[in-house]
Amino acid sequence: MPRYQNVSKSKAVRMGTNAPRRQRSKKDEQEFGLAKKKFIICPNCNCVFFDKAWHHSLEEDAKHLTDRKNIRFKICPACQMAKDRTFEGELVISLSKEKLAEKNEIINVVKNSDEQARAHDPLDRVLWMENESGKIRVLTSENQLAVRIGKKLESAFKGGTLEIKHSHEEDLIRVFWKY
Repeated sequence: MPRYQNVSKSKAVRMGTNAPRRQRSKKDEQEFGLAKKKFIICPNCNCVFFDKAWHHSLEEDAKHLTDRKNIRFKICPACQMAKDRTFEGELVISLSKEKLAEKNEIINVVKNSDEQARAHDPLDRVLWMENESGKIRVLTSENQLAVRIGKKLESAFKGGTLEIKHSHEEDLIRVFWKY
């Protein structure tokens, strides 16, 4: 029969017999705490926060709204990222001179992926694109969105090389696609 010792929790964590608490992610910090009766509307994209999540619009859920005092206006985390010029995913598309004719098709694939991501979650989006002569830089609010767009490009346009680099210190992913 094992003997149990009287050990404080902090000492147990140091000794390794008890796992330390996980650190809160950036997503947890961006959330607005417990569910409240108030609605938060983003003035930029008209997304609405209620029931612990961001939703596309208030039209279909207007039955919950009985008092105008329950409405606040605040920028959503994705619009705040665009305003602060921060991002979680970066996709760099490098095009050779022979493939520059297909640049518009590549941009359309990126735009379609952005629309699909927004339809699924209003906070998943392409924040902005930087378009140079042979290089397109796409910055996203979610790191996995950059990976998803890179994989779509790789499957749609044969002959390119895809490289995904994860950051060990941050939630940042850099995706490089050469075509």
